[in-house]
Amino acid sequence: MISSPKQQTAREIKHYAPSYLDRFMDFVERLPIPYPLTYLALFIVQSTIVHILAWIDGWLPVYTFNPILFLFPLWQWVPLAIMTYLDSVSLQALSIFSPLLDVEEFELKRLKYEFSTMPSRGVILSGVTWAALYLILTYVSFDTFYVSYGLGTFLSAVVLLEGLIAYLTGSAIYYHSLRQLSLVNHTVKMAKQFNMFRLDPVYAFSRVTSLIGVSWMIMLSLTLLLFPIQLVSGLTLAILILQVALGVAAFVLPLWFVHLRLESEKLSLLAEFNRQVESTSAKLHRCLDENRMGPVTQLKDAMLGLTAERDILNDLPTWPWQSGTLTGFLSATILPIVLFIIQFAIQKLLGE
Repeated sequence: MISSPKQQTAREIKHYAPSYLDRFMDFVERLPIPYPLTYLALFIVQSTIVHILAWIDGWLPVYTFNPILFLFPLWQWVPLAIMTYLDSVSLQALSIFSPLLDVEEFELKRLKYEFSTMPSRGVILSGVTWAALYLILTYVSFDTFYVSYGLGTFLSAVVLLEGLIAYLTGSAIYYHSLRQLSLVNHTVKMAKQFNMFRLDPVYAFSRVTSLIGVSWMIMLSLTLLLFPIQLVSGLTLAILILQVALGVAAFVLPLWFVHLRLESEKLSLLAEFNRQVESTSAKLHRCLDENRMGPVTQLKDAMLGLTAERDILNDLPTWPWQSGTLTGFLSATILPIVLFIIQFAIQKLLGE
């Protein structure tokens, strides 16, 4: 059997083996067609099969569709596409950030592997936990959904199995995200020093954290579009609110340490600037007291230069992301909230 690149790397650095999801994503990524198209095709196939079974069961008229039957295929395949993309983005960010790290090539290779590969135990524990939660939610809401929606025994079993598999696999996006955020936090703390005038490496990981937050919001937005508003309960609302809060935290918290480091670097630069101002001002006063006007012009020019430097230092950013990154993240965060409000308002207007 031919080993995947991740399995070969694991053996080289004597690290943990890739999870079953990583092996599957690695396989899909090596196919001759782009991996997003593969996952889209799998989503279409699964959605079509479930609808055909719903037609056979008589729950849906033939050739009609119900948005809720797209929900589990969405959570089955879209998270895998997102995790594959986030792996590539994190590797790019690590490559850009690596000049700030004083580590050996072996350690850098280990970091690259950890950023792009999940351990089997963590993925299995995460999947089992979410699957157990799914079974509990299904038990609690069985009458609300399965009975009130009129699903027969056969279709109920199909949807139940489909949801269980989706929770076992798609829920890994949360474990994957939290793991990458932890790695970002660990990696930025390894940097010896930040250059306030060369911030491109510092901005590298902000793209990772923002995309993680945005990916959660994308999944939330798509779920809201497919999920019947009349099934929304207090628990559902709590989960939605928690999702938004976690998305914001995912963007900000891992980079908080970088912000504090940048603040410290900026204060150091300002302290050195103030020392130069004090020294130059003392020399100017001394020349004036001693009526030595020759050096005054040079000192005056020095003070003007220091004034310009002060404006530059005051404008140095201390948040490790660019304005466009923050704007894009906030837009993605607001979108699911707006969608839910619109859905809820339409339901109330229609009196459902």
